[in-house]
Amino acid sequence: MYCKNLLTLTLIFLFSASLSFSQKLQITANHSDAKFILLNDYDDSDKQELGTGAIEYKLEKDSRNRIKITKPGYEPVIKEFNRDLKWDKEQYVSLDSRRVEITAEPYDAEIFVDGRMIGTKAIYLIIQKDRFHTVEIKKPGYAPITKSYYNSPDRETPPAKDYFELKDRQVRLEVIPADGNVTANGVSVGKGNQDIKIPLGDCVTVTVNKDGYVEYTKVFCNKPDTDPEPPVREKAQLDDRLVKITTNPNDAIIEIGGKTVGTGSYDLKVPKNGNVEIRVKKDGYVRYVKNYYNQPNMQEPPVTDFIEMNVDEAYTSSVSSDLANVRITVPVNSAHTPEEAWRILSSIITRYFDILETVDFNTGYLTTSWQVQNFQSSIIRTRVIVSSGGNSDQLAYAIKLISQEAFLDGQNQVTVKDDEKFEDWARILKKYEGLIEEVQARLQQ
Repeated sequence: MYCKNLLTLTLIFLFSASLSFSQKLQITANHSDAKFILLNDYDDSDKQELGTGAIEYKLEKDSRNRIKITKPGYEPVIKEFNRDLKWDKEQYVSLDSRRVEITAEPYDAEIFVDGRMIGTKAIYLIIQKDRFHTVEIKKPGYAPITKSYYNSPDRETPPAKDYFELKDRQVRLEVIPADGNVTANGVSVGKGNQDIKIPLGDCVTVTVNKDGYVEYTKVFCNKPDTDPEPPVREKAQLDDRLVKITTNPNDAIIEIGGKTVGTGSYDLKVPKNGNVEIRVKKDGYVRYVKNYYNQPNMQEPPVTDFIEMNVDEAYTSSVSSDLANVRITVPVNSAHTPEEAWRILSSIITRYFDILETVDFNTGYLTTSWQVQNFQSSIIRTRVIVSSGGNSDQLAYAIKLISQEAFLDGQNQVTVKDDEKFEDWARILKKYEGLIEEVQARLQQ
């Protein structure tokens, strides 16, 4: 019995030994240019190139028999043939997964695959059969680059290596208010926050608009040799307000600070935390004054403002005259004695003016008190000053009809004595229109 068991063990040992020392395999790859490389047992480094496309390999006694099958653009396959196992003589190896070596600059740019950050500088992208992956190269301040790779016979074959360099810059534009319209080089890119791309060697003009606000404009350049690099982020905050003003009549003059800024229309800018007063005027119409505020706790300015001017009663109650505020000499006909001429002159003036302030026959000097007439937008004051005139050979009087206007702003009162608020008016109220002509006619007849 013992001898029989010993014989059985001996046969098993000899059979195993024959497997270990004599197995030869025919290994074939699905690509004729695929390489077979024997690996070192201790670190899987390349030990020996065995052939291309198909090889015959004899399993070695003191080896793990690890063989790598490689082809550029494919994920290598490593096969290990344990010498203690029995293998089919024909072995088939299929390289199906594509591999792309991706490198990127700048070297700290992040490499994303299907939205997940995989690494920086360089990665190997493995694409399983009939699958695809999307790669994105990103770095703050740069326009990202995106590319998809497919491992499918009906799509473009992925390259073995692919290189990306981020050259175009990108500015993250933060828009306030959030519904501001953004354009780049005149082309609308949307509302609110935007990523603005600046190609290498180029400049991009960015504008942000919103009705009722002053436009934001800025130029970003990506010219490393001449200009500073664009910022990673930029805040486009619309603070100053814009009021589009139109008037009726359409030729009314619009003034700010005493200077004419427009006729009939004007785009008024109201700075943040400030206010602007405009004045609108036209002969024959009530002068219009308005303040626009861009301040907290004040009514915000309108987007547009249509100013309808009212007809000025002071204008319709007067006539244009080149006799106003001018010293006019009136010679007296020699047929009149000085006393008679003075009496004629005084009687004419007192029919127009109720009160004479100064009367002096000897010096030929006479002044009336101011007569005042109030209108919606202004106060008109009128008076007459008479003084002797002409030469010593002929009696004459110099008459000056003073006509002045003071505008009302609706806030401050104006009295007839506020001389600094009155200005000469090139018009005469109709009730004084014939005074000088009557004096001329009566004294010269």
